[in-house]
Amino acid sequence: MTMWSTGRWRQDDPLAALELPDVTNIRDLRDEVSRRTGREVILQPQEQAPSVCGACAVLEVVIYVFYDPRTSCLHQDQIIAHEFMHLFLGHHEARPLSALAPALITTMDPTIVQMMLGRTKYDDAEEHETELLASLLQRRIIDRWLRSDESSGDEVQDRVAHTLLRRREARP
Repeated sequence: MTMWSTGRWRQDDPLAALELPDVTNIRDLRDEVSRRTGREVILQPQEQAPSVCGACAVLEVVIYVFYDPRTSCLHQDQIIAHEFMHLFLGHHEARPLSALAPALITTMDPTIVQMMLGRTKYDDAEEHETELLASLLQRRIIDRWLRSDESSGDEVQDRVAHTLLRRREARP
């Protein structure tokens, strides 16, 4: 997996180093995440606590990306982009086991607990960097989708988006 470093911020395109395939929907990157992590990725809608929008559980052979289905499709995609970016950046590797883990979860294999709890907290700089890159990725994906004939699955969204795109392209 290509590791990304903040030293690459000086590039015109901070996403270039990740060498991601061109897609028109963030969910289409699931296979690429699987390929790079060596684990199957399962997108799992699940209601989250009010202070949580999404989460990622990295197990030995599978990664669950949880997102709240009660939020808008656009917000769900941003949550997925954020979790995918953590995975593309390698943040799931070598996270220490929480000292509280054995007391909290006693019925699971300790390696599974480590992988799950190891991804529950990041320092602020890492979170901000991940969210910024996820936002840049989403912008790229949305721009590519707007220029395609592909449907989002939402007829109203498709009509509004393509109307706005035509207006934007018509401006001098």
